[in-house]
Amino acid sequence: MKYEQVKPNTIIPQLEERLLELIEALKKLNEIVSKQTSENYNLRIAQKHGHPQYYYVSKNTYPAGTYIPRNKQALAQKLAQRDYNAKAIELLQKEIKATKHYIKQSGAHQSKTLTISKIQALYSKMCPARQKLITPLTLSDDQYAAQWKKVTWQGLPFAPDSPVYTTNQGERVRSKSEVLIANALAQYKIPYRYEYTLTLRKQHTRDTTLYPDFLCLNLRTRQEFFWEHFGLMDSPEYVANAVSKLNLYTQNKITPGKNLIITMETQTEPLTPSVIDQMINDFLK
Repeated sequence: MKYEQVKPNTIIPQLEERLLELIEALKKLNEIVSKQTSENYNLRIAQKHGHPQYYYVSKNTYPAGTYIPRNKQALAQKLAQRDYNAKAIELLQKEIKATKHYIKQSGAHQSKTLTISKIQALYSKMCPARQKLITPLTLSDDQYAAQWKKVTWQGLPFAPDSPVYTTNQGERVRSKSEVLIANALAQYKIPYRYEYTLTLRKQHTRDTTLYPDFLCLNLRTRQEFFWEHFGLMDSPEYVANAVSKLNLYTQNKITPGKNLIITMETQTEPLTPSVIDQMINDFLK
């Protein structure tokens, strides 16, 4: 479901990082070029019997040039690299200029943890009375989270004799590990839906309905991630079912590292808070 017309601008931090790389590359190339002796030669490459032959062309030998023998291939490399560096410097300068211009025009505020575009700032700088009258192109994180949380669904019922595990938010889940995950998501203020219904296409059979442990929202990017925790990896039968489920996810373009988070544990290797924190920071922050 689409809640806003324009997503928050997440490109600026990436562009700032690339800008630093471009500037550093330009600096190094300029240093290299400044140390090079200026030869008034150009490189010409010809093919003879399917093999390249190299010639250096001066004003006096234009256009054929003088053949560069194999034992002097370093000259051909030097000329080729010189020409490449000159063209690369020109391209770097153009991209640096364009990147700086985009950042200046698009970004109202940037920091290591927060980017507010001018489109977002247009709304956020208005007084509350005016904001109430407007539907912005891009919602604030709080507004988006509120809309996302409005969705209702019916999860799987709990068996009468199943153990009771309750999160800090008073929500019932199915295991101690799910308590840890839910509490961590709440601590990091990550919106989530527990056992949200998901209908997937199964090859050669009818559609099947699953209830993933968590559906989580990255508020910064507006991307949703399913989070499945596999807690009985000691059991061969459980592992077989887990593999079948993961294959079904993959068939429906839900893949680990892209839009699916996976954690697992055994009796000797339990799920730890540090692993949960790492997953949250890698995918949901």
